[in-house]
Amino acid sequence: MLLLQAGILAVPAGARGESPRLFLLGDATEAGWNEWLPEEMVNIGNGCFLWDGYLEAGNFKFLDSRGDWGAGIAPDGDSVEIRMMEQMGISRQPYGTNSFRNPEAGWLRMVVNMRDMSVNFRRPALGLTGPAALGWGLGSTVIPIFADDEGNVEWTGQLRVGELKILADGCRDWVPCYNAPFEGDVLSAGGHAVVYNTSDYKDGVFVDFKYNVPRAGTYTLKFKGELSGGGFYGVDVATGAEPSLDGAFAAAPGRYLVALDRRARRVHVAAVPQRLYIGTSGSECVELAGASGESFSAVAYLRQGEYYKLSTDPADWDNCALSPDTDTDLTAGATANLAPMHGFSYIVPADGYYDVSVDFSGAAPAISARRHELSAVADAEGAAVSVGVRGGVLAVEGEYRALAVYDVAGRMVASSAPCRVSRGVYVVKVDNNIFKISVK
Repeated sequence: MLLLQAGILAVPAGARGESPRLFLLGDATEAGWNEWLPEEMVNIGNGCFLWDGYLEAGNFKFLDSRGDWGAGIAPDGDSVEIRMMEQMGISRQPYGTNSFRNPEAGWLRMVVNMRDMSVNFRRPALGLTGPAALGWGLGSTVIPIFADDEGNVEWTGQLRVGELKILADGCRDWVPCYNAPFEGDVLSAGGHAVVYNTSDYKDGVFVDFKYNVPRAGTYTLKFKGELSGGGFYGVDVATGAEPSLDGAFAAAPGRYLVALDRRARRVHVAAVPQRLYIGTSGSECVELAGASGESFSAVAYLRQGEYYKLSTDPADWDNCALSPDTDTDLTAGATANLAPMHGFSYIVPADGYYDVSVDFSGAAPAISARRHELSAVADAEGAAVSVGVRGGVLAVEGEYRALAVYDVAGRMVASSAPCRVSRGVYVVKVDNNIFKISVK
């Protein structure tokens, strides 16, 4: 049924796709040509991938591996304009510059078939707008309704109490549309007439009648007629109770991070981590030491111009990333925009050592970084301790509670003293004191 509603034909049950994941990116998408922030398509089986979304006018292509331009998939041409309801060929083009071109902004459904290397595009048949949907508006605020391969138009989803208008012709303008036959027609269960309108006025009389949704809940709208201009003559309505999340989340007791991705299409959930790292990749990261199971900190050398993320597993960095919802300066103050998904990045204004802190103990996570101007001597002014090295052994004199020794890459190499160290430069954090030590 999902394959049919997506607008593709069923394929043999024994067929299998070449890739379990597929991504969409380009200047027509929200994140642009950022290979680390592509739109992920839905794997609907048999090597096919579905994406319903709002595309700006512009170019786009596909990747079957996030962050890898060598995994590019595109048409055999540059800026190939998309054509509706027609199979268009694609091929693997590592590091190629070819792309599709969407000529005008609007909602679009695309289905990529990796078995025969083709893609099919279609515009929505109808769209819902008004307070009962996502509010009055055009563009990305419209709820699109797509037809299946047989021209059937059916939609199931949530509506709120309020007025509802049904847009037509790709949902790009207020008219043409389908109106209620009279003002205040209550969209209750059963059959309703729809009136095709190409103007808000007829013979000088305002006829832009809306439907009135009487209660919030789940609605199924099944449109009757042919998929052509003015071809629908009615809609059958079925209603259901408003969905409840009670008991829908089954997991071990504990604290969890929850976030919505772009356009609120997907919920991301992850347990508060037991281990945490900051870096640009799994091979370029520093572990943040856990102090209480819900708070983490480390001294890390961060560079201006680099894009940092948090992750719970260096071996699976991208899929275990915790990211902000926009590029965020870590030094601007504590921020709570931390979510369990591969989103945007953390940045710093200058190269240097930073005391990075992440705290999950509150109602929202808090992450911040404080710059340290390091002293070149082992005795920091006002410190109750001193650090020294003799014969390759680093020692700390004085009373302290916590110790961490980091190399120039920001990796923690020791958490107790005395400890043996090789030649090089080290940052030693003793409680709130920071020392820079040169070992020769």
